[in-house]
Amino acid sequence: MEKIKLFFVENWRGKVISLFIAFSIWWVIKSHLDADRQSFPVPGTGSPVPRSTSAPVIEDSILNPLTPPVPGNSEAR
Repeated sequence: MEKIKLFFVENWRGKVISLFIAFSIWWVIKSHLDADRQSFPVPGTGSPVPRSTSAPVIEDSILNPLTPPVPGNSEAR
């Protein structure tokens, strides 16, 4: 028991200073790593996004190249 007590008490100032320096280095590194971290949404962890119940709308301008020309129709495109 005396050896354990002596281990912690002997040269206690140097041990406290070393502990402070180690903690400071850890804190600086951790703060820099947290600053670079980007947060991305993780599926299943947040509230669900309400879905719309309407059908998707397709614009006519997208379908124009797909529709064949109607004979006799004189619309200019």
